[in-house]
Order: sequence, then structure tokens, then C-alpha cells
Amino acid sequence: MTTSISAEGARQTNRRADKRTDTGADTPNSVGDLLDRLEQSARSGEDLSIDSFLETAGHRFSGPLFLIPGLIALSPLSGIPLVPSFLGVTVALISVQLILGCQQLWFPAGMRSTALEADRVRRLVRFLRKPGRFLDRVTRSRLTWMTRGLAVRLAAVICLLTALSMPVLEILPFTATLAGAVISCFGLALTTRDGLLMVFALIFFGGLMALGANFLILG
Repeated sequence: MTTSISAEGARQTNRRADKRTDTGADTPNSVGDLLDRLEQSARSGEDLSIDSFLETAGHRFSGPLFLIPGLIALSPLSGIPLVPSFLGVTVALISVQLILGCQQLWFPAGMRSTALEADRVRRLVRFLRKPGRFLDRVTRSRLTWMTRGLAVRLAAVICLLTALSMPVLEILPFTATLAGAVISCFGLALTTRDGLLMVFALIFFGGLMALGANFLILG
């Protein structure tokens, strides 16, 4: 699943990222837009590293930073050993820095040198195209006040709690997809500025917590 990227490749990625930041490139605002960017990058032969992940997300603390890992966790890739744990650590780091109001994301050097191969990214995009089109049809900008300010920090707190469960859930194959569904819901709500979806995500998370608590009590 992982591969190392060369120092020159990392420098090229950073130069492209700086260029996108300087020109004010827009952050993806739909699943289709996000998948298009991932596919374009994969077709050029570029693996999905942390740096290219940030570049695709637009280098902003926004929905795509949660949506990309969430979608990967929902895909068959979540069945690959250590992938859910890596995604959980990634989302946890993003969440903590978002909660603290950091202006730039920091990741350990070891994580920055880890990447998902371009071929796997292309297969991921093909898998997500159909559900992505459905999600783009049912989501839109509404109740936008639910996707700003304290609501964003609340989403980050919930995504942090969810991400911390992913290494444990990895023990049972594909159960991490539930965590991926929660993270994806919040990521999609923030990406599309859909406050109604944010409400649904909160209800979904609350329902899972109640179900888990009931299971523990009865168990």
C-alpha cells in the first residue's frame, strides 16, 4: 500500500502546492470535483501522498481534508492492513490542528513519505464515481450557518473521536467503514456547505454512539 517518494518528487509537489496557494485555487465544492482532481493527479502518475492530498484539498481547513480520507475508508481499500489506522491517524492530526485553529497543517516526516499508489487511486475513483454522482445530486448549499464557525470545530471534535476508533475497528475487516461513513458525512457537509447534511451527520453519529453504548451495556 505504501511507497516512498523521492526528494525531488516531494519538492515538485511542494512547488505545485505553493503555486495553487499563490493563485488562490478554489477548494473542491463537490464529490465530482474532488474525484476529478484525484483522477487527474493519478493519470499523471503521481501517487497520493500527504502533500498531494493537501494540494487536492486546496490547502484550506475545509471539508475535503475530511472527505478524502473518509471516502478511502468507505472503499475496498479499507480492507488493506494498516490503511484504516493510517487514515485514522491522518484525520486525528487534521482534527486536532483544526480545533486549535492552526493556520498550517503539520505532519510527521514519516507520514509525508508515505503514499497510495496512483493505480490504486484510479481504482478508488472508478469505485466512487457512481455514488459520487448521487451525492452531488442530493447535496447543495443550504443552512450554511451550520457549516461555519463553532460548527466546524464541533465536526472536528467528532471526527477526532471517530478517527481514534479506527485502529481498534481494523481488527475486524471492513468495520472501519462505519467510521469512514461518519467522517465522510461531515467532510461532505463542509465541502458542499450543506447544513442539512451536517444535521444528519450529527444524528448519525449520535445514533452510532447510542447503539454502541447499548451493545456494551447489554453485552
